[in-house]
Amino acid sequence: MNDAPVPENTRCLWYRIIHDIIPTNVRLPGISMVPSDTCRRCTATDTLEHRLIACGEARTIWQYTINLLARKLRTIPSRTPHDSVLRPQFNIWPPKRHGAILWVVANVVIFRIQQRTDLTLHDFMDFLLRSRWKLMCHKRGRDLVGNYLTVLGSH
Repeated sequence: MNDAPVPENTRCLWYRIIHDIIPTNVRLPGISMVPSDTCRRCTATDTLEHRLIACGEARTIWQYTINLLARKLRTIPSRTPHDSVLRPQFNIWPPKRHGAILWVVANVVIFRIQQRTDLTLHDFMDFLLRSRWKLMCHKRGRDLVGNYLTVLGSH
């Protein structure tokens, strides 16, 4: 996580997500902040994993991300680790591919943790392209991920 080529504020938020210190409705009823532990958007229990992977448009976005990671790993989507968003404890060779995968995972987390309910897969793809442009504007960013993010433009 520390070697992910993302801005510091993204890294800080991702740290909070990995260590499960984001306030969700599962925790908030215990301190009388919300009346129940259900999600505001659906009737499921509001856990962090539910917010990132299952609620609303998240399933479509998550499946797109799994397919994208599978292309980077040169494997099939069913062999892509599904818990990599919450526990990015992997090491992939070469280091530039590793950096690109960390970048994708960090960006899907940052995009999904937003409180807006109207964000779609198209919005996510635009978000990734803008984030890639920001990364590639700096030589350090290009050095960290190389050409591994070119698959973003080949849909």
